[in-house]
Amino acid sequence: MPRWAAWFLFACWLGAVSTAATETLAHAQSATDRTDPEVTLSAVEIETGGTLVVQVDCRRMPAASRDLRLSFYDQGIMVFPHPVKGPAVQAGLVGIPLTAPPGKTHLTIEWGAAGQRLARKVPFEIRQGMYGEERLTVDPRHVRPGPKDLERIRREQEELKQIYASGSRSQLWQGVFQIPVPGEMNGPFGTRRVFNGELQSHHTGVDFRAQTGDPVHAAAAGVVRLTKDLFYSGNAVIVDHGAGVFSYYIHLSRIDVKVGRKIAKGQVVGLAGATGRATGPHLHWGVKVNSINVNPLAFVRVTDLLGGG
Repeated sequence: MPRWAAWFLFACWLGAVSTAATETLAHAQSATDRTDPEVTLSAVEIETGGTLVVQVDCRRMPAASRDLRLSFYDQGIMVFPHPVKGPAVQAGLVGIPLTAPPGKTHLTIEWGAAGQRLARKVPFEIRQGMYGEERLTVDPRHVRPGPKDLERIRREQEELKQIYASGSRSQLWQGVFQIPVPGEMNGPFGTRRVFNGELQSHHTGVDFRAQTGDPVHAAAAGVVRLTKDLFYSGNAVIVDHGAGVFSYYIHLSRIDVKVGRKIAKGQVVGLAGATGRATGPHLHWGVKVNSINVNPLAFVRVTDLLGGG
């Protein structure tokens, strides 16, 4: 056989091997792609104070690979079986802080595969919410607390931090959250609060009109984690709804539940009042998601969306 013919046959063989290797690699990559989790978000753009719903479809993943972890910067996101689609689809809730900078961002999903950890970034965009300003007059003690009050505030903040960091990982509620009182909303979420002429904070919940003694109802089922008179909040009730979600009811005139008790949606947790830093009788209702204060009214719509699949 001529030398040129031998080289030609060798080149053909080498090309065939290279093509087969490329096809094998492509097949392996395709198989890997098919085992990646499928992630969908409830929105690609969300306002500060909003809550993003994450759905992770694990049906094409091996069972051993489903050690999912979701995070948004330093916010760990609890995942739980989707209440409609079942355990093969995991859900998570991402609270967007009022102070989050607007612009493009992402959450991170991690999972196990072949003895290693894989990760992917899921992009979305934050839009700055438009919030107004309220000027209120209160007891000067609640604007410039003295040394003893400051120590009390420090202890209370530490206690609250521990409560919000140790909630149930399981979802304890079903269906849509309800508004705790029938009164009109008169203090929107996110407004800048100017007390006695000094900017103190942003409103982290929603205020509703209520008279002293009006019953306040639990927004959803859960477990009572705190019943206490707090310096700023007055008589307060905190309910753990699981999966990183808490609701709180403050300025109550009376508390009607006990720590550690399971409560049902609609159960009376106490009576409206004007305790703590308040200008008059009303209910302040708040919702936290993974320790982030979110807009409670927007969160109600989120639970409706989650319940509807």
